[in-house]
Amino acid sequence: MILAVVVAVAAAFTGLLCCVTASDRTRLQIAAFLAVPQGFVGPLGTLNLPLSQCWTLLIAACWLAERKELPLRDPVFRAVLVLTAAQGAAIAWSPDPMVGLLEVMRLLSFAFLLLYATRVERGRPGALAGPFTVVLGWAVLDAVLVWAFRLSPALESAYLRSPLSSLVAGPNAMAAFFADGANNVTDPTKSGGFFINANVSSMFLGVAAFCFLALGVGARGTRRRWYAAGALVCWSATFATGSKTAAALALLLPVAVRGVQVLGRPNARWFLPQAAGLVGLGVWLLPGVLERYVPGYADASAESLQSRQPMWDFALQMFREHLVLGLGFGGWQRTIEQFAALGIETLPPHNLFIAAWAASGLPGVAALLLLAGTILVVLTAAVVRHVGLPVARTTAFALGAWWWVLVHGMGDNTAVYGEGKSMILLAMLLGLVAARLPLARRGPAGVPCPA
Repeated sequence: MILAVVVAVAAAFTGLLCCVTASDRTRLQIAAFLAVPQGFVGPLGTLNLPLSQCWTLLIAACWLAERKELPLRDPVFRAVLVLTAAQGAAIAWSPDPMVGLLEVMRLLSFAFLLLYATRVERGRPGALAGPFTVVLGWAVLDAVLVWAFRLSPALESAYLRSPLSSLVAGPNAMAAFFADGANNVTDPTKSGGFFINANVSSMFLGVAAFCFLALGVGARGTRRRWYAAGALVCWSATFATGSKTAAALALLLPVAVRGVQVLGRPNARWFLPQAAGLVGLGVWLLPGVLERYVPGYADASAESLQSRQPMWDFALQMFREHLVLGLGFGGWQRTIEQFAALGIETLPPHNLFIAAWAASGLPGVAALLLLAGTILVVLTAAVVRHVGLPVARTTAFALGAWWWVLVHGMGDNTAVYGEGKSMILLAMLLGLVAARLPLARRGPAGVPCPA
């Protein structure tokens, strides 16, 4: 016990020394390296805290200690702080305050990762390519594992029983997995790679594919081919996860991203009839295409929605009874257990807006809408305003990543920043856009070199 404490103190001191002396880019690269094999320290009560979370909070403290600017006038940063405040206030009436504290820490981590990404790219255009490459390397490996596990469920079972799974998913999650909380990767038609939930894995891979495309804007030669190959590998693996939502988004969102770019042109009115026709044709053909290339898609989608319906019915009942303040952090879990006899399983809400209401009431939902709407408006406006410039294409791919996360969050247990492993990708995409837009406003000569 004493030896463990000594080792922990020595590791913490080493980490602190490394953080204080490191450059902003190095801090972000370490955060990128820890994004997937998060490592866990603890316990914090009954929870284990991801090492990646500890590092992000440490670099946030360094940012404040070094008196670097907090861009309170930036609409996205301000909206993140508003959501953090709403979630933080809900801790006061929560049955499990620790869950609320951890969510506040994640939101703050997202905010400061965004600040670091913006500062690194503004300091030297293209500098974000390093941190992106680190975390996207994990994404490619995850894609390879998804395909391998889909082809060999026995290989996935061996991984889940190995110490590596606890390193990535966490000891608490794996203990629950082998107790009574087995996740959907136990289904032979699904595959999660590093993740124990195939749907979350597909979202991570979808965001990674858009990151590869964003980095490839303006790239040439071998680098461009590598970015294209990375995007293709991650995109294809979203189908191998077996996620129904991912199969639809992987087909629709690239078209939607291109549509925003085309309709943002000054002569867009000439494209509106064609766009309306293509949307109608796509809606008509998509179910047949998915059913042909993803057998059983319709039945599986109907079954998935049916399994969520009792939870959403329960949410409607609780909404009527606890309209303003919601149930508080931990309240959903405790309350839904009382309805087990009705066939309602003890599961999260599987909808990010219902989850926000359950945790922090109407203020939390309003703050979540503010953040989601602000990001979508800022990105869409940037694509339209700078149409024809490289920064518009970069921003369009960032918009595609955010669409993926928000749409996926309508039916899965994810947050507005996605999930802990995808958070840094979204933050760096926003930082990339935020750093390049001011240069684009100065005209074509001010466009930064591509990453």
